Amino acid sequence: MTAPTTDAARSLRCKDAAVPPAAELGWEAYMGRACYACGRQLTRNAVHKGWARGRAGVHVLDTEVWACPA
Repeated sequence: MTAPTTDAARSLRCKDAAVPPAAELGWEAYMGRACYACGRQLTRNAVHKGWARGRAGVHVLDTEVWACPA
């Protein structure tokens, strides 16, 4: 996922942004290595945001998402 493109999205802190469907996450965010909202690499103090849900036919794509602490 790329950085937010709207002014409203930019004004939100990453941990306050809505969780997108799992299919819309970038690879790094899907694997829990990057912030799901801004795409920055997570090194420490990441905030667990919950689950991004999704399906591809019979395959479940659900994954945990993490956000920047800022």
